[in-house]
Amino acid sequence: MKFLYNAPAILHGDVLIIGDTHFGMEEKLREKGIYDERLSERIFEKIKKLLKKTGTKKLIIAGDVKDNILGTDEKTIKILRALSETTEVILVKGNHDGGIEKLGIPGINVVGPGGMTYKKTGIMHGHSWPDEKLMQCDYLISAHQHPQISVMDKSGKVHREAVWLVVEPDTKGISEHYTNFNGKIKLVLMPAFNPLVGSTINKPKEKQLGPVLNNKLFKLNDALVFRLDGSLMGKMKNIK
Repeated sequence: MKFLYNAPAILHGDVLIIGDTHFGMEEKLREKGIYDERLSERIFEKIKKLLKKTGTKKLIIAGDVKDNILGTDEKTIKILRALSETTEVILVKGNHDGGIEKLGIPGINVVGPGGMTYKKTGIMHGHSWPDEKLMQCDYLISAHQHPQISVMDKSGKVHREAVWLVVEPDTKGISEHYTNFNGKIKLVLMPAFNPLVGSTINKPKEKQLGPVLNNKLFKLNDALVFRLDGSLMGKMKNIK
C-alpha cells in the first residue's frame, strides 16, 4: 500500500482507493452564489488520469461519492455511469450516500457502512463503527474526516493544506468495543478527493468525526502527519 505522489489517493495492489468525491457539489455552491459548473467533471477527469497512470482496473471509493445526502442529481448519475464504463467500481457507503444502492448502475457495487476488506486492509467511510473483520487487518483506511492541517507562519498568516494521518492503535480503547482485533493495526485517515472539502484536524478541542476517533480507538494526538508530496511534518501534537 502506498500514497500516490501529490494526489489524495492510495494504490493498493491492483486497486485505486479514494474517498469523499462529493459529486454534485455544484448545487450547494450555487446556493452560496458560487458558480463552478465543471467541478464534478474535473474530479472525474482526475480519477481517470490516475487510473491510467497506475494501470489499475478497479476503483474503491470510501464513501460520500455524492454531495446530496438524500437524493442523487443527474450530473452525479451521469458521472457514475461513465466511471462504470471506465473501470470496476466499489462504493463503500458514506453518510452522504443515501439511496445510492438503488441506482442499480451495472459495474458499480455498493458495500454497507461497516466497510470491506481487501488484501489485509480494511476500508470504510468512517461515520459508522467498522465491522469486526476490518479491525483484524494490518491497516484501516478511513475517509469522512477529510483532514487538513492549519499552520500559522511568522507573519501571522494561516495556511491550510490537505494531509495524510497515520495513527497507532490504543489497544485498551479498542478492547472496550472489539473482542478480536489486530493489536498492531494502523489507522490511515485519507484527505478528501474533492479539493473543496476539508476540516482542520489540529484545532484545540475540535470534535472529530465518527465513532472510531471520538471513542479513542487510536492515538490521534500522536498521529504522524504527511503532506501530499510524501514529506513528514511530524506528530500532530507538535504542529502549531
